[in-house]
Amino acid sequence: MQDQNHPQFEPAGTLHYFKKAVEVVKLDRTTMTEVAQDHNALRFGLAVTAIGGAVAVLSHTNFAGLAIAAVYSIAALFLFAALVHLTAGYSKDEKQFLGFVRIIALSGIIDWTALIPLVGVFATVWSVVISVVAAQEIYHLNRRKATLHVILCASALWLVTLTLFAGPLGSLYDFPR
Repeated sequence: MQDQNHPQFEPAGTLHYFKKAVEVVKLDRTTMTEVAQDHNALRFGLAVTAIGGAVAVLSHTNFAGLAIAAVYSIAALFLFAALVHLTAGYSKDEKQFLGFVRIIALSGIIDWTALIPLVGVFATVWSVVISVVAAQEIYHLNRRKATLHVILCASALWLVTLTLFAGPLGSLYDFPR
């Protein structure tokens, strides 16, 4: 039986979520609000994030490295979202947390541009901007506070990533040193 709290799963098409992802990357706040409430957006967002993680290292590794990058991208997404959620005024509101996760997951489509040399650097910077706007929308922070939370949390995540991939996982990747 279907009720208001647990609607029947009605998947939108891949093209629908692709368009939503592009709108999120374009900082469309209305789309961000819609995505934050769309339970089905998470699946597409996780796939987008995993593909983006693999694409970022595509020319530097083998299949095992691609798989690890894809899985790590999803783990990093949740770690980043948790850090932002905790620092931005932890409210024990699962809807806020998952809303932020959905937006950030869909924004992972920008990582697909890493196939083009030097564009990946721009994509990383733009991902921070997307995260700031998403934090403003979800946690109702002003721009200054949202920027502070996102930069602190992203810096912590980048430190963890650098430690892992320069250390124990570094042998899987052929990055220039």
